[in-house]
Amino acid sequence: MAVTGFRRQMRRSVLLLAVALVALASIGVASAQIGTPKPITDEARKIEDLWIFTLAIAAVVFVAVEGALVYALIRFRKRNDELPAQTHGSTVLEFVWTGIPVLIVIALFTYSFIVLRDVENTAAAEDMTIEVQGFQFQWQFTYQMNDLGVNADPSASGEISVIGTAADEPTLVIPIDEPIEFRLLSNDVIHSFYIRDFLYKLDVVPGRDNRFVITARETGEYFGQCAELCGLNHALMRFKLKVVTRDEFDLWVAEQTGGTGDSAVRRAD
Repeated sequence: MAVTGFRRQMRRSVLLLAVALVALASIGVASAQIGTPKPITDEARKIEDLWIFTLAIAAVVFVAVEGALVYALIRFRKRNDELPAQTHGSTVLEFVWTGIPVLIVIALFTYSFIVLRDVENTAAAEDMTIEVQGFQFQWQFTYQMNDLGVNADPSASGEISVIGTAADEPTLVIPIDEPIEFRLLSNDVIHSFYIRDFLYKLDVVPGRDNRFVITARETGEYFGQCAELCGLNHALMRFKLKVVTRDEFDLWVAEQTGGTGDSAVRRAD
């Protein structure tokens, strides 16, 4: 009777421990998102979904491994000099601990490939392209007047160029709900174009034409920076991102050009 009661108590303890581990894993998944930036683009939301999916799998693996370890420590703890029942060459166990990791790797690879394909998509001919020039130690953003998105005039000429200085950080202005292609260029060293709320960054490499496309879904002001140590004043390579409506963007373009459509160069906003 005493042995039966002890075993029942042990089962309850193991069950409570398993529940606690599951709860701990759930809290871990939730707390991992606290303090992380809110994704403001379609691509960022897909990246966040992949992150949560990967974290959830990691939590399940953690609970399973730690639960099995704790169970083995309690269930098979040494009571006397007799060995517990031994299992050798179990085909079922071999399939289980080989098959589960393979399935996890396949799931992660497949989902990651799908997200990577969606994030690293190419721009359509009608999409706006903004040239981003990284230099020691600031940024230059150039808009072509004949390539301003849905309201672009193919016959327009000239450009808008916003150049940052050490004293004034430049502002990158883009319209909401429109695909925007960033073309990244550098004439000196490697920089890295990083906007936290994009959940994405891409290196700016001399001699290489790197590009990526985003579609912003949230208006507001955000912050960007160079995320690659590029020299003594690397910390000064900050800039602002302003996501506005299409009407506000058209008004901004008119303000930059004085309403004439001619080229305009601004040291900073």
